[in-house]
Amino acid sequence: MLKILSSSARDASRSNGVAQRIVGGASATSIFRSLGSSSSSSSPNENRLLVVGSGVAGSAAALIAAETHQIPVTMIYAGNVATDCNSYWAQGGIIYRNYDPQSGDSADLLAQDIHRAGAGLCDSNAVQKLSEEGPDRVRQLLLDATERFAQVPFDRTSDGELSLCLEASHAAPRILHKADHTGRVITQHITQAAARHPLIQQIPRTVVTDLIVEDDHCIGVETLDRTTGRTCQEFGGHGTVLASGGLAGIYEHSTNPAGFNALGSSVALAARQQVVCRDLEYVQFHPTALCIPNESRFLLTEALRGEGAVLRDASGRAFAHDYHKDGELAPRDVVARAVFEESQKDSTQHNAFLDITHRDADWLRARFPSIQEHLVARGLDLANDRLPVIPAAHYTCGGIATDLQGRTSLKGLYAAGEAARTGVHGGNRLASTSLLEGLVFGASVSDFVGSEQ
Repeated sequence: MLKILSSSARDASRSNGVAQRIVGGASATSIFRSLGSSSSSSSPNENRLLVVGSGVAGSAAALIAAETHQIPVTMIYAGNVATDCNSYWAQGGIIYRNYDPQSGDSADLLAQDIHRAGAGLCDSNAVQKLSEEGPDRVRQLLLDATERFAQVPFDRTSDGELSLCLEASHAAPRILHKADHTGRVITQHITQAAARHPLIQQIPRTVVTDLIVEDDHCIGVETLDRTTGRTCQEFGGHGTVLASGGLAGIYEHSTNPAGFNALGSSVALAARQQVVCRDLEYVQFHPTALCIPNESRFLLTEALRGEGAVLRDASGRAFAHDYHKDGELAPRDVVARAVFEESQKDSTQHNAFLDITHRDADWLRARFPSIQEHLVARGLDLANDRLPVIPAAHYTCGGIATDLQGRTSLKGLYAAGEAARTGVHGGNRLASTSLLEGLVFGASVSDFVGSEQ
């Protein structure tokens, strides 16, 4: 499956064939239909926006549509609860802006960092949009004191200012965080904001099995209720937003949790209708996933290296500077290749470790509590042990091709978040851009939809 998805990345019509072959030559919709005991249909003229997915991108799209433009929204997601999404698992943080003049931070500086990490393959307009609009969207959607959106309790300094940390390939400390579970706290608050909005309806435990297209226009989706087996058609007069994540979960070694997330559902739905998809070969591997035999890979956040963690081989030799002048803070693709190469040099033992034992033990356990809890359950400790690591599939930089408003090649169909190929990431994503991209482009979809009323 992996080879097929990669080799067909730039050819939507061939991707359409892949979507059929993945389910053994039959339409996924026809297979799911056979499971359903009954079906129902909504009114085809229903005046609403459909959002597929409940993560940061989907929630941002839903909230801006409902609150700013007074458009009714129906959110459809496969999980039992809205927080069952990949946004929940983001550890490190979300890019903001360092307003301390001594930092030198600016939209242009962030844009330079994104382009450098993206190997020169980023779309300049998309990068500039993210860099310029990002801080305002964070304030609007995540730092809102009015209860219209979310008020996320990010970490703060002793004087009450937002705490900003440094991550790999960033030229300035600009990352908002909440310990080592930033995605969890953002997702909890933004999904709660969506759940309490009177114009937003949520349909959980429901898989979207196909798009409904008439006269080259997406008018809705076909769904399957995971609990009852009931199939249904949902229609959206304001369009459909695909925001159900990427496809890195299909790899054997992946930081993505098991379940319906990160299996390429949005891309498959789009490809089946010959919607243009691009850059699917650009799957980012995170350099430092905890490597314990017979266990799923567990992400060890970029922020560990931002706080001084060192990559060492089995003898204790630090090796990252052998591969790049920035060492552990080089772009993710560089560090991932370094870790992989070192791991292959010794077939008798594991040969790549992440070491932050030189930092204060109490500080480490307070800064990275979720990671510490995971390690302790396995007899390891941040403050005392070098942690065995290996690269693992982490994030889909490509996806459904969109413009700056999230529009796809199919009228009435939009995409946002990891499901979309906005052009921001190029060939390799800069750390902590994923949540920000979901906010900025998810909101932009609904601003465009609202402008079309």
